[in-house]
Amino acid sequence: MKLQDALDQLARETQRARRRLMVERGLRAGFLLLLAIGVWAVVALTGAHATLPLIAQSLTATAALCAFVWLGLRAKRAWRAPTETEARARLASDSKLEFSAFEALRDQPVQYDVFSMALWGRERERALERAERMRAGPPRPKLDDVDPYKLRYAVLVALIGAFFIAGPDAGDRMSNAFLPDPGPLLGDGPMAVEAWVTPAEYTHASPVSLSDRLNQTIVTPPSVTATVRLTGPTGAPRLVFDGAGGQRSAIFARAADGAWEAHLAIPGAGSLKIVRFHTRASWRIAPAADAPPVAAFTQPIELMPSERATVGWRVSDDYGVRRLLLRVQPVSPPPGLVHAGPVDTELEAPAGDPRDADGESEIDLAAHPYAGMDVQAQIVAVDAMGQEGASEPLRVTLPEKVFLQPLARAAIEIRRHILTDRRAYRPAPDAPRRTIAAGDILLGSERIEVRDDSLHPALERAPDGVRRAARLLDALMMAPEDGYFRDLAVYLGFRAARSELDVARNIDDTTIAADILWRTALRAEYGGAADARRALEEAQRALNEALAQNAPQERIQQLMQALRDATQRYLRALVQQAMRNGQRENADDTQDQAQISQRDIDEMMRQVQQLSEQGRNAEAQALLQQLTNILANLDVRLTQHAQPGQGQSQGTRQQQMRQSMDQLSQTMGAQRALRDDTQRQQGQQSTAGGGGSQQGGQGGQDLADRQSRIQQGLSQAQRSADEAGSASNSDLDAAGRAMQESEQALRSGDLRGAETAQDTALDRLRRGASRLSQQMRDGEVGDQAGNSGAAGDSDRDPLGRSTMGAGDASSRSMRLNGDLSTDLRARELFDEIRRRADDPNRPEAEREYLRRLLDTFGGT
Repeated sequence: MKLQDALDQLARETQRARRRLMVERGLRAGFLLLLAIGVWAVVALTGAHATLPLIAQSLTATAALCAFVWLGLRAKRAWRAPTETEARARLASDSKLEFSAFEALRDQPVQYDVFSMALWGRERERALERAERMRAGPPRPKLDDVDPYKLRYAVLVALIGAFFIAGPDAGDRMSNAFLPDPGPLLGDGPMAVEAWVTPAEYTHASPVSLSDRLNQTIVTPPSVTATVRLTGPTGAPRLVFDGAGGQRSAIFARAADGAWEAHLAIPGAGSLKIVRFHTRASWRIAPAADAPPVAAFTQPIELMPSERATVGWRVSDDYGVRRLLLRVQPVSPPPGLVHAGPVDTELEAPAGDPRDADGESEIDLAAHPYAGMDVQAQIVAVDAMGQEGASEPLRVTLPEKVFLQPLARAAIEIRRHILTDRRAYRPAPDAPRRTIAAGDILLGSERIEVRDDSLHPALERAPDGVRRAARLLDALMMAPEDGYFRDLAVYLGFRAARSELDVARNIDDTTIAADILWRTALRAEYGGAADARRALEEAQRALNEALAQNAPQERIQQLMQALRDATQRYLRALVQQAMRNGQRENADDTQDQAQISQRDIDEMMRQVQQLSEQGRNAEAQALLQQLTNILANLDVRLTQHAQPGQGQSQGTRQQQMRQSMDQLSQTMGAQRALRDDTQRQQGQQSTAGGGGSQQGGQGGQDLADRQSRIQQGLSQAQRSADEAGSASNSDLDAAGRAMQESEQALRSGDLRGAETAQDTALDRLRRGASRLSQQMRDGEVGDQAGNSGAAGDSDRDPLGRSTMGAGDASSRSMRLNGDLSTDLRARELFDEIRRRADDPNRPEAEREYLRRLLDTFGGT
């Protein structure tokens, strides 16, 4: 070892020995301080300090802190820093060397003769050998001198045990014991805590109380929100969660009743604390795990006509399935789809977020991007947290819609080029930024960036399929004035698609152009019926979403009206299309097909609205799905009226008309009796001092049930009239709506409003029966104009009509083919009586008599 190395090692070991001496003297001087801290920590960790009142906790913590300060000052006075000489002596003792063993390293020879130099060199060599062995030993505080009873070991064992007792609360207990809480000194009183966690709505779980479970582990459903209310603090505490997802907190705010209140979403397991200078209360929250859903096919995908498919599925989840998807991925994708992701199509999810459900969904695959390809399909169930569960893949070939019109086929071909090349756009070249002065005194020195996209069009960076689609569109629209585009909407659709390709900046933007081309193809193939069908589907989707989300009744009524309007437009478009194509029904076509009328569709819509008003949204969704399927598979064909001797005879139709008139007469009588009972019950409530608009109780519900049965009778009468070939009767439709309003008013206890609606229904029934009677008489005159004979003036009703043989077709035809002036006079009398019955200026007794007269003879 060289001399310098030996000197450096001597300095290091001396410094180390000096530090050992400082530790020894510090432990001896501060032994009482350390012993007091250990004892106080044991008291805090075991929870004994937390059992004291709040003010006592603050005072004892303050006293302990003062004691620690005093003992620390005392230890500081007793402590003495070791000197260099003491450190050298300690190093020599630890190395088992004499104190003078290291002096030779620094000595110089006194004489420089040969003998002295040889002796000095020999001594230095021996000193260097000793320097290699010098090492500072461990501290030796000799605490037995200050702790002869070994109390330090007892405190150490107690401290370890206290840490095990405190567990995760050790930090909070130590903080409360060693840092005095100023809250009680500022006026904070004892804290009363009322706390609970509310699980997410999709779990359908009840809230969990935390109030009587302080410092405990609480097992909760997933996705909970904590609500804490407390009284006592004069200032606002904080609600702190520390665990999964990091730390988050919320500051308490004053509630209306003066208490402190805070809300905090709990993302996962962790500790929830109320902090006011220190932790005042805490809980350990352990939310249960939310497993992903499970999905499976129950049968192979069944392809149906019109490019539709039936998908049988079964799904389950521990807390309920929220959405249902059909995920499709090509089996052997073309080069442009190698790296493309799967396409998800929304299916009709089961209502009510069920935990286990199975069923069938009918889906339109005509517009699917992968139509005509061999694909792998999966059922994907999604729960409320967004977790997905996919079924085993099922291989199927998606149906492809066949278009016949040339422009429609061209639109589909161009669309296919876009959808089968989903590669990303190439990066844009780096272009220098060009700016100009803003030129505005308010903007000062600001500049505006100017970009010229014509220099580097984004279409040039598009994949080959998109650029080919743009060229095909340019070629198709090269000379639009030659008369090739007979429908302006088709031409504008192609122009819009081309413009979207120009402004697209990435491959996702081109999807807009593909959608426009699909609608253009439908327009070119089917005309206006395609637009009406799209509007109908949008109205059905919006109403279904509103029912699933429990939207307000005002919103549902608006969407129901929108659905009615869209259905009317769609049916008119189908009729126009059938007229253009000459689609006529025959016995072979309709033998195995169900028939449905406009009135049946209206009745289904009315039931959907009624179910939603009663809060039965799941049943309303199921009925809406049935209506959607009916409209999707609707096939309108023109009916050719039967000639004499063919089909249904005129006598049968007249019999159905008379049956309808009889049903209307019964309906009017029942409605009249219901109105009388409603007036009677309203009078009873007025006599009892309840008022006519108070709750009708069980009696009101019974009247509402009677009104519902009367409305069903009216619907049956209208259906009979429709089957007999009667024209649409707006008065009877209005009567049905008035009956519905009456039923709603009766169920809500509004007897006054129900009576008004019933009066309207009776009036509309009279007018509707009059129109239906006129149609029946006109039909009899036209069909039996060649017959002779006349009815006498005897046996006439007050309107001048014969009452003989009311159900006999021969006697009726004789009357109608006799003196027609009598019928005109009867018509005039009927209108005059109805006018007087509706005149509010006439006495009520007279109006009542005229109404009963109309009810008795108005349907004959």
